[in-house]
Amino acid sequence: MKRYMKFMLLGFVLVMLAGCGTNEEEPLKAVYTSVEAMAYEDALAQLSEIEADRGNRQEIARLIGICQMGLGDYQAAVESLETALSYNDGFVHDVDYDINQYLAVAYFNLGRFEDAEHVYSAIAALQPKNAQVHFSHGVTLLELGNYEAGREAFDRAVALEPTNYDRIIDIYKACYKYGYGALGMEYVEDAMDHQEGMNDYDKGRMLYHVGKYNEAVTALEKVDKKKVKDASLYLGMSYEAMGDYNYAASVYSGGMANSTNPALYNQLGLCQMKRGAYAEALEAFQLGLKCEDTSLHQSLRFNEAIAYEYLADFETAATLLSAYLKDYPNDEAAKREYEFLKTR
Repeated sequence: MKRYMKFMLLGFVLVMLAGCGTNEEEPLKAVYTSVEAMAYEDALAQLSEIEADRGNRQEIARLIGICQMGLGDYQAAVESLETALSYNDGFVHDVDYDINQYLAVAYFNLGRFEDAEHVYSAIAALQPKNAQVHFSHGVTLLELGNYEAGREAFDRAVALEPTNYDRIIDIYKACYKYGYGALGMEYVEDAMDHQEGMNDYDKGRMLYHVGKYNEAVTALEKVDKKKVKDASLYLGMSYEAMGDYNYAASVYSGGMANSTNPALYNQLGLCQMKRGAYAEALEAFQLGLKCEDTSLHQSLRFNEAIAYEYLADFETAATLLSAYLKDYPNDEAAKREYEFLKTR
């Protein structure tokens, strides 16, 4: 029996899907709300009812492209975003940079890496202080096998924001993915050696990501969990990575007193699954779905269905996956799991 568990949604694209447009004029407010909640089907339905005119047609096309990306339909997103760019008035505006960044991500996810690289290169030339673009450019260059140029792009990103530890972690992950783990470790070690103000939380999560779990635990145990809400998440994942699932579960549970981060509930659920405690895992996923933050709704919904499957409640699991696929129709893993459940 195959099992699929969602750990991250959309991966590289998440960075680019973080923000919506700043135009709050009616009638697009409801659309922005839906996009921010990642209710992309709802947003597309709302957009279909809005009449496009010269004043809003570019923004409508842009929002359609963002929703299509959220649903994993990158080819349709490319067409929508290229349409949005065609509505340019002859001058370069901030929205044009924004659309191009989404377009580059869509190209990347379609495997059109050279097209993505051309877009990032153009934006980086016009916005040399945009650290996020330099990072994305670097990832694309590594995908194309251009190690030196990729490293230069990462260097520019780090030089612009040397204390952006989230990005340094992302650089490490990208380097590791493409076979340049030693390079990624250089960025991590340089940050830890030269940033005297780095706190134990940042140090601990960096150590976790590079696989130094014992050292990560030492750093994270020093953190005040009431003040740094995500410290329990990384501390628990460090214990989990060392195979201590029981203690990891207790760390996650304890962290919930100070945090409503859905990642904490999702990780507790995954940890309980490893322990074979499927009822407890289901409870964790369902509590996560009640969090105000909906950023992990897709993963939590999928994992909820899988928990029911492990509990041998195949009917409920199939019902949940059927509803899930209506909202996320391009999830191939969920399709396979649903087909399996229909045979039970």
